[in-house]
Amino acid sequence: MLRKDPFITGEYYHIYNRGIDKRIIFRKERDYERFVILLYLSNTKESFRLNDLLNRQSKTFEEVLKIKKEDSLVSVGAWALMNNHFHILVRQDVDGGITKFMKKLGTGYSMFFNIKYERKGAVFGGLFKSKLIGNDDNYMKQLFAYIHLNPLEIKFPEWESNLDRPLSDMKLFLEQYKYSSYQDYIGKDRIEKNILKKESFPDYFKSNRSFKEFVENYFSTKIE
Repeated sequence: MLRKDPFITGEYYHIYNRGIDKRIIFRKERDYERFVILLYLSNTKESFRLNDLLNRQSKTFEEVLKIKKEDSLVSVGAWALMNNHFHILVRQDVDGGITKFMKKLGTGYSMFFNIKYERKGAVFGGLFKSKLIGNDDNYMKQLFAYIHLNPLEIKFPEWESNLDRPLSDMKLFLEQYKYSSYQDYIGKDRIEKNILKKESFPDYFKSNRSFKEFVENYFSTKIE
């Protein structure tokens, strides 16, 4: 399948996909954790057997995310997981990097999910989707905000049209939501920060942001 925007080394892309027929792909905490681990370990030219790391070597979630890796395929700038879909903001670091990274990630998680829940067939709704960000810095800021605010839909499905409610409620929810890189951009020190490579992105990725800044950037020109 030919993509509208081919993957070019050095360019930035929004990568996303959802469960087949919009089904839930993260049912339990361990499912989210497995995908987070794969986000980290899939980003290398090296091959690995995750079950060997987790079972035979008895490594914890934190220990796996400390494993030294070389030759990254992509730079990850932001990510968020919802119960039936995910978003990742990446820069391709080597030729073919995004395709290899997403193949490892998708195959690894699909195998885990099907074995765990004793099912067969596709987990995701076809080939992952991608959008080229290009040189539009404003669009990059909006997308950065969009990905990190996306989990608000879980508890505040009408949040975009209901900003007169206390924003502190939404802010607190995101500060406590573990399955995105939001916490890594508000000053929290956690092991998931190892997934990110902020130095590959514009300067505003490199300093802490406030909830207000995320909201302002999102609404500056809303993403459709």
